[in-house]
Amino acid sequence: MGTRDKRPRPPVRMCVRCEATTETPVVVAAVHQNSGSGFVVYACRACAAHYPPQPDVLTALRPSGDAGDER
Repeated sequence: MGTRDKRPRPPVRMCVRCEATTETPVVVAAVHQNSGSGFVVYACRACAAHYPPQPDVLTALRPSGDAGDER
């Protein structure tokens, strides 16, 4: 059995809202951590509409070197 005989497995994730497993997960949030890798939060297509778009934390930060009066 060669690698061309294998089909890629569909992504199976658990919905954060209804806790059902889904083969069509939607990313509803990305949790960033300062001590280790973060994680991604998934929802099924039906529940994904209940989550507002998450802001990108990397664009919400001030530009590097612009600390203002903080010292």
